[in-house]
Amino acid sequence: MKFVLCLFYLASSAKAFQVSNQQQQHRLLSPPVNKNVQERSEQNIQNYFAVPTIAAATILTTISIFGPTQPSFAVSGGGLDYAGLDISGQDYSNSKAYKGKDFTQTIAKGTDFSNSNLQGCRFYKAFLVNANFEGSDLRGASLEDTSMDGANLKNAIASGAYFGASLLDVGTAENADFTDAQIPPKTLVSFCSREDVVKGTNPVTGVDTRESLMCP
Repeated sequence: MKFVLCLFYLASSAKAFQVSNQQQQHRLLSPPVNKNVQERSEQNIQNYFAVPTIAAATILTTISIFGPTQPSFAVSGGGLDYAGLDISGQDYSNSKAYKGKDFTQTIAKGTDFSNSNLQGCRFYKAFLVNANFEGSDLRGASLEDTSMDGANLKNAIASGAYFGASLLDVGTAENADFTDAQIPPKTLVSFCSREDVVKGTNPVTGVDTRESLMCP
């Protein structure tokens, strides 16, 4: 009887050892699988954050190299062009690049616009003291509410341009063509009495300054 019990005990121990051994093997085999899954999960998380991180780094690098975007200086047809800038004393002469540009509230003291194409330019409330527009094409330009003390309009073509009372303050308007220009009536009366307006003919259009203003 004791022999049988001993055999039973030995058989049970062997079975338990086998089960324990299988469990141990299972545990030994399981970690690599779980580890791979974990690694894949961690890699997915890293990839999830890596894309925006790389994009942000790229944007910051671009900004550091090229600097922030400037809101001004857009090309004609939209944008601010030269509006609000201080271009005093600079040379904008002999050019066709400024046609239709916006110079609203620009500070252009002593700036040289001579012989340039300024058709349709907007100089609204610009500071044009001593600016040089000699021989420039100002057709359709807007010059209302400007400061034009000492400005030079000699030989300028200002057909269809818009002026304010500051036209009286220009240094000279000799030989300028003001055909169809919009000038306040009171300003026009005083302007027609100037000596530089009484005589002179525009060298390009051949129109007399006084006749272009329709002075009485």
